[in-house]
Amino acid sequence: MDSASFGEWLRRQREMREISLRDIADRTKISLRYLEAMETNRFDLLPAPVFAKGFLREYARYVGLSPDEVVNHYLSAFPQPQVPGDEAAGRPRGGKPASRPALGGRTWSYGLVLTVAGLVLLALVALAAWLADRRPENPADPADPAVTGGGPAVAVPPMRVEPPAAPAPETPRSPLEVNLDFARECWVEALIDGKNSRSELRVQGESLQLEAERSVVLTLGDGGAVEIHVNGHPLPLARSSGQVVRDLLIDLDTARALKEKKLEG
Repeated sequence: MDSASFGEWLRRQREMREISLRDIADRTKISLRYLEAMETNRFDLLPAPVFAKGFLREYARYVGLSPDEVVNHYLSAFPQPQVPGDEAAGRPRGGKPASRPALGGRTWSYGLVLTVAGLVLLALVALAAWLADRRPENPADPADPAVTGGGPAVAVPPMRVEPPAAPAPETPRSPLEVNLDFARECWVEALIDGKNSRSELRVQGESLQLEAERSVVLTLGDGGAVEIHVNGHPLPLARSSGQVVRDLLIDLDTARALKEKKLEG
């Protein structure tokens, strides 16, 4: 199947079953704009390429197609570029080894720099060893009367050091604080107190803090990429890498239960 006919094939399969895009959007929580983009082969309009397979699987399940078959058609029509972390590092998905850059003057310069750096490091190590050999084994104590030439040493009472006061536990600024830490790229939708909605894409290393009076409802494009804390307490989340998490409700009862669980532990 070529790239020009893939979206048309999706649309025909949906229309044969008399299913509208609005029905799919309401049930899968995928934006209507993204569904239209998939049926017109505009996968560049998705939040990120990583979402294409997940959206297609949800589309297939609702329409009644095999998710694996749909994804395989997609990969056949739109070959994927090599991504970091592929099992064969430096090898494209087609299996052909990546071409090796030609050696030139820059490679020679890097080799020379590494050689000079290695020699400098060896010289520093030799200097440190020589200085260590010249250091006396038992240096004289300056407080020893035999060294200072004075009378008997005067005992100095030890100073009393007050232990630092334990920091007071941090109080949440809002009744409900939800913190998300992202281990890799993930799309997030959040509905705060049933009225404030936000949708955005987060990448590896970023964090997102949500404050609410009563509740937060989350939809995550990759549940395995997110660590969640509610009012400072970790929220266990059974999920696998690439799994979409929908309508995850976090409210004041959730925060109270996590706090009580920590006290019992």
